[in-house]
Amino acid sequence: MYVLARGLAATETENLREACERTALPLRPVPDGDGVAEHVAADLLVAFVAAADDGTAPLDLRDLTHGGAYAVLVQPAPTARTTLAAVRSGAGFVMAAPLDVDRLVPFLTYLRDVAAPAAAQVLDLDEAGVLATPSGSVRLSEAEARALRALADRRATIVGRPDLMRLTGEDPRDVVESLRARFREVGSGAQILKVPHMGFRLVGEVRLKATA
Repeated sequence: MYVLARGLAATETENLREACERTALPLRPVPDGDGVAEHVAADLLVAFVAAADDGTAPLDLRDLTHGGAYAVLVQPAPTARTTLAAVRSGAGFVMAAPLDVDRLVPFLTYLRDVAAPAAAQVLDLDEAGVLATPSGSVRLSEAEARALRALADRRATIVGRPDLMRLTGEDPRDVVESLRARFREVGSGAQILKVPHMGFRLVGEVRLKATA
């Protein structure tokens, strides 16, 4: 997953960059004069856009949010009127300039860990065990790949610890924790939830691919 910035002042961009660094989310500013469409990938998490003078979005936010990503309009001094204008133009959130790093960090953390868009929870796994998203790729160990395939095959149900132990030959807790780290490594919003006393469940989608 990544964060997009469009039209922000230099100070806002730097504050957002610091917050992104703290939350391990890449920041991709849109260069002046560029359209946003070419900078939108399936794993976009949230876009920060400088509002127009009347508080509305300076572009069609559906170009950013059509895949489920969030849009934040940054206004110099939000009022009830400009906030309403922002919401009517498609913004999910309104933030005041200057952006505050200590407020941005928990906001980005929440979106990343709890509310990632469905499109950012899609992973590709090939026969060689390479796990990929639009943001990156990593080769899984054999145990990790077997566990992930089992979770993907039964993503609507719970995979028990004994099943994972049988498939991987390793402690399921260790394998799951390792997979979670791999998800973070490739910038995925997919999650593996622990179901107490039962096992684990995948939140996300794994598309199994043939090795090129």
